[in-house]
Amino acid sequence: MKIKYYIADVFADQPFMGVPLPVVPKADDLTDEQMQKIATELSASSTTFLFESNEQHCRKMRVFTKEKEISSNTHTVLAASFVLAQSKLITKHQTDDNHLLITLVCENKNSVAEKNSTQVVETYVTESNEQASLIQQTYKTHAAIDYYAPTHEDLAAMLSLTPADIGFDSYRPLIVSCGLPFLIVPIKSYHAIRAAKFNELAWSNSSAPSSLAQEILLYSNNTDENPADFHARLLGPAIAHHEDPPIGGAIAAFSNHICAHEHIQTGTHVYAVQRGANEARKSLLFIEMDNNKSNDLTIRVGGSAVLVAEGELSL
Repeated sequence: MKIKYYIADVFADQPFMGVPLPVVPKADDLTDEQMQKIATELSASSTTFLFESNEQHCRKMRVFTKEKEISSNTHTVLAASFVLAQSKLITKHQTDDNHLLITLVCENKNSVAEKNSTQVVETYVTESNEQASLIQQTYKTHAAIDYYAPTHEDLAAMLSLTPADIGFDSYRPLIVSCGLPFLIVPIKSYHAIRAAKFNELAWSNSSAPSSLAQEILLYSNNTDENPADFHARLLGPAIAHHEDPPIGGAIAAFSNHICAHEHIQTGTHVYAVQRGANEARKSLLFIEMDNNKSNDLTIRVGGSAVLVAEGELSL
């Protein structure tokens, strides 16, 4: 059996930037064991598998890392939508404008709640000169916010920084969950974020593990000479010192974190987030959020993608 796959660099507008993600667009004949083996073989941060649906312009999707099945996130949704549009597996009607609407039914694996669920995500693909150029996806989120984060001293110790590096403007550290909890920490500068190193001993001695958060999202509004509004980076006990993993899974929590501060006005806010060092594989995520001063927040995440490879697997 031959299985077609594609690799897209997502949240990037040129090859070898952003995050490389494989997509298998026709996975209906694959077993769970085969999907896990394919994801292990392709050895990316995650591999997306798509399945036919009874609904037009709709696909079901599942996501596997090299070790296990995980929840979908903004990166995998973008990769799936881009591949479906770029490979013409889903096309717009004759009467449509240059926007293609794709619906994805995502399997979500919530390890904290120990239960699975599905989430329906609508993505709009903008096409230019027969090429998919920009993908925007919409999420309705509900946040649980814990204002009792570790002290600046504890945070500095676990990040190998100084207390003076923690915080900027009126932003404060919070623990935010939209399904999975993240410890979200404002950092004074881009350079401090790049210099941060996770200290497991300091982490273990702090109150952070009791929150069930397993990853720390650092962010700063100092993006050096970059056009983004924020720079962000994930650290944690399961992330190696040299890694700069995708931040898509934390975007819902991050958006709710921003809106949890009193100085953020009601209404729609638009901003860009950069992941990755300026000299490395940068990703650029465009976010819109409708702040209504509640824990229910609608966010729209947009970005570009580039097709870098396609091939066949022999099973």
